[in-house]
Amino acid sequence: MTEELDEIKNVLLKLTGIAGKDLSVLDKLCTLKHYSKNDFFLRSGTTPVYSGFIVKGVFREYYTDNNGREFNKAFGFKGDFTGSYYDLALGNPSTASIQALTESSVLVIRYTEYQKLLATDSFWLKVAYTLAHNLLLKKFEKEFQLLTLSAAGRYNLLKKQHPDLEQLVPAYHIASYLGITPISLSRIRAQKKN
Repeated sequence: MTEELDEIKNVLLKLTGIAGKDLSVLDKLCTLKHYSKNDFFLRSGTTPVYSGFIVKGVFREYYTDNNGREFNKAFGFKGDFTGSYYDLALGNPSTASIQALTESSVLVIRYTEYQKLLATDSFWLKVAYTLAHNLLLKKFEKEFQLLTLSAAGRYNLLKKQHPDLEQLVPAYHIASYLGITPISLSRIRAQKKN
């Protein structure tokens, strides 16, 4: 687990721009959890306990409506943070599910332990601020894309950001994330090949 801890420590130092900070506290607070394909990091309706850092694999975060239809909100890749921050912060049962799409590993920390860190060291406040800021920027970016780009434009942008996407994520999940049907995605792919 040393390699995974070093990875998250490097990401946190890079996020904050603070070099040389001792982050050994994470050695005691983080646990490495492994997920098989289709396992859940979090199920809708359960109260979230953990926040995580993906060290291997791909996850999807999705909502389920009253008719059982699933709507993909986001994908999480190696190097991304995961967890239902909205529900963690409010202490509510989760509104979303987070599911592994591949064999995956996540460094997890109990949210209560994370909150204790926030109360003891301004470094962790900077981490929290930066993570929340980045999450908000991603949300605005996705909203902008949904309102201004065509489905083909959103697909091309997603492929540019994650070139191996189609090898890792089933087409119907990609279509759901883009807000289109799998048939529409097939048409976009066919047009791209021509």
